[in-house]
Amino acid sequence: MNVLLEKFFPVIGVFLSNALYLAPAPAVYHAVRAGALGSFNVMPQAVMVHSTIAWIFYALSVQNPYIAAANLPGVVASIAYAVLTLPLIPRERAPERRAVQGVLVLGSVVALVGWSVFVFGGFSAARRSFALGLYGSLLCVLLFASPLSTVQEVLKTSNAASIYAPMTIAQCVNCGTWTLYGFAVQDIWVWGPNATGFLLGLAQVALKLSFPSNSEVDSSAHRLVGTKQACSDEEDSEP
Repeated sequence: MNVLLEKFFPVIGVFLSNALYLAPAPAVYHAVRAGALGSFNVMPQAVMVHSTIAWIFYALSVQNPYIAAANLPGVVASIAYAVLTLPLIPRERAPERRAVQGVLVLGSVVALVGWSVFVFGGFSAARRSFALGLYGSLLCVLLFASPLSTVQEVLKTSNAASIYAPMTIAQCVNCGTWTLYGFAVQDIWVWGPNATGFLLGLAQVALKLSFPSNSEVDSSAHRLVGTKQACSDEEDSEP
């Protein structure tokens, strides 16, 4: 059984992790095409940048190819999401824009300074891995909790459109798998944050079930695309 958990589950976990990181891609595509975010929450994408990079650091330190493979595509995808969606945050949501920018800049500084300290500070391999595992776990929990940053809005409006369902489902399945693997290899930095992420994912599912997404809010970006296309067609039909 342990052989199954140690060899089979991490391979499945690699695919599930990449499914989690690629889950926002359709929403990002539609937002960019429409030129409007609609109900899309950008903050999880900003946190994802630093979480995936942190786990790459940890994977290199403990020489775990499964963790590296599970996060490398996520680094590229999350950076693309942040770059593409940040300019779409409207002026009336300026505090949100500043918060996302702050997370991107501050997180980069912390990562570079921390990695430099761990490498040049005389840390043993075990201490370095412990510190990187702790750092990655904290960011991982923040990533899994970041969709709940709009929980006040959800409760106020009774509309859970800001919680993206595909990413929530992927989070639950992915975290459940990595939790089992973490227990199998007895790595608290694997099962700890993923067990927490699984519970946070269930909380998001509960909100989605309690407050179904308003279709009008969800389709605002699509309506904008249709409006632009209609205007373009009218212009083309003019003599």
